[in-house]
Amino acid sequence: MKINYIVIPLIAILVSALGGYFTSQGVNDWYEGLVKPGWTPSGEFIGAVWAFLYVLVTVVVLIYWNRHYKEKRFKLVMGVFVLNALLNTTWSFSFFTLNYVGFAFLHIITLNLTILTLILLLWPASRILSLSLVPYAIWVTIAGTLNYFIWILN
Repeated sequence: MKINYIVIPLIAILVSALGGYFTSQGVNDWYEGLVKPGWTPSGEFIGAVWAFLYVLVTVVVLIYWNRHYKEKRFKLVMGVFVLNALLNTTWSFSFFTLNYVGFAFLHIITLNLTILTLILLLWPASRILSLSLVPYAIWVTIAGTLNYFIWILN
């Protein structure tokens, strides 16, 4: 068994756990007191979508790593995945822990740019892997839109 079958899921679990921890710092007190648009999804729904997306991205990274590790772009793609994981985690910190809603909006735009970059970088190697990240981009766009409206409304 290859070490990446252990390391990549562990990184995904770490990103998820840190994001969850940072979210818990403000979700009950601060976040609940904010004015939010009427279309704001429930916390349970948001959590379920994120869980699905973490599994999806983990599978994409594992497949890419195992099938395309000899390509010229491999280090670049993996670097963007790492940057994406860092931005994903630190968005929760900036929004929920620090309560910097305006900064978090700029942060989530950058996060989505890394997803779009990954979609473009993966396209030549695997259209299926590339398209598999589209739900992630859509969800982060929805989250970014929610972030924007919370910023404006508060």
